[in-house]
Amino acid sequence: MFDVTKADDVSILHLYGDLSLMEMEFLEKAIQSFKNCRHTKIVLDLARVDYLHLRAAQSLARQAVELRRNDGDLKITGAGDQLREALKFVGADQGLKDYASIAEAILSFLKRRQRDERML
Repeated sequence: MFDVTKADDVSILHLYGDLSLMEMEFLEKAIQSFKNCRHTKIVLDLARVDYLHLRAAQSLARQAVELRRNDGDLKITGAGDQLREALKFVGADQGLKDYASIAEAILSFLKRRQRDERML
C-alpha cells in the first residue's frame, strides 16, 4: 500500500495501488502515528495510485486540515487526471495543494520554514 521515506523533517508516503476505504483506514492510522511523533509535514506521492475512493479523497482533505492545526500540512504530488477529478468532485482539491514533483512539495515546506524564521 505505501512506503515511507524522509527528507529533513518531511515524511513522504509513496502510495501505490487502490486507495479504497480499507486502505484509507490504514493510511489514517499511519498519519495519526506521524502526528503522535510530531511528524506533521507529510507529502503523499500518488503517482502509482490507480483508484481513489471519493470518501478517501474527503478524508485526505480532513487530514490536511488537522495537520495544519498542528503546524504541519499534507501535500500531494503525482496525481493523475482521474485522481485530480476525484479530489475536485468532493471539493478536496481546495484543501490539498498538488505539486508537480516530490521535490517541489518538500521545498514548499522548507520555504515556509525560512519565511517563518525571518518573521521571528
